[in-house]
Amino acid sequence: MAHSSLVAFDLGGTELKAARIAAGGRVERFTRLPSMAAVGEAPLFAAIASAARQLDVENSPGVVGFGSPGVIHPGSGIIVDRTPNVRLAADFPMRDRLERLLERRVVIDNDANCAALAEHEAGAAKGARVSITVTVGTGVGAGLIVDGRIVQGASGGAGEIGHVPVGSDGPPCRCGVEGCAEPMASGAGLLARAREAGLDVDSAREVFESRDAVAAELIDRMVDHLARILGSATQVLNPDVIVVGGGVAQAGEKLFAPLRAALERYTLASHRERLRIVPATLGEQAGVIGAGLMAWQAQRAAAPRGA
Repeated sequence: MAHSSLVAFDLGGTELKAARIAAGGRVERFTRLPSMAAVGEAPLFAAIASAARQLDVENSPGVVGFGSPGVIHPGSGIIVDRTPNVRLAADFPMRDRLERLLERRVVIDNDANCAALAEHEAGAAKGARVSITVTVGTGVGAGLIVDGRIVQGASGGAGEIGHVPVGSDGPPCRCGVEGCAEPMASGAGLLARAREAGLDVDSAREVFESRDAVAAELIDRMVDHLARILGSATQVLNPDVIVVGGGVAQAGEKLFAPLRAALERYTLASHRERLRIVPATLGEQAGVIGAGLMAWQAQRAAAPRGA
């Protein structure tokens, strides 16, 4: 029996998003509920089971897509070590546990990778061969897509461009990498620097909206650090498109105009001539769309030839 959509999930520390996703990435049904991820294993899996019932997972193809925080090992499907905001044991066997719960094959990857696949196939990077989707918020996360496939790395950790040692004039990052620029390039870092400078602001967006000369200087520093990170990734991957999402991207051209200019300092002309730097378009549904697209890829790969 052919199915027009399959079930996919996007797990967050506070919310669980789930949807039925058509083969091209169209969202047919969507639901959200508290994930209970910070509470523990039993409440989290009860939430997943509830969302699965709402979306009638039993009447869907035999593959489910799942986006999760943390480093997801490509071979085993474990969440490597621990990840913040998800209260599970170290090296938790997430894929195996989900397959027992849902009685379906589960394809699982990092949530940023899922969002990157969604933007590549159905969003701002559609038509690109190589794309990087960057989320600038609390940190700087990224997903890398080449020829429609997620670049996972040997143990699932590819795409950690926020922790590339490109040099920084700010505080050290808690990751321990010397010269990591994430504390200066992220939205959380911009807010922290603004408060240290005495600005009365509650978000990175307010810093961008401020007319204070100190805010303008801090934005210049933040953009320069972000450009160093993206410039390094551009030199290695030579992407067609860099998609920027997250809370900081809401600043619009106040971010994108100086970021494009700053990238000229940190990229070869041959790499930036055709490079587009654009805002993400799929919003909060990007992760669940990407998880669904990942599941459709697996479904097609498993189908008998000619089916």
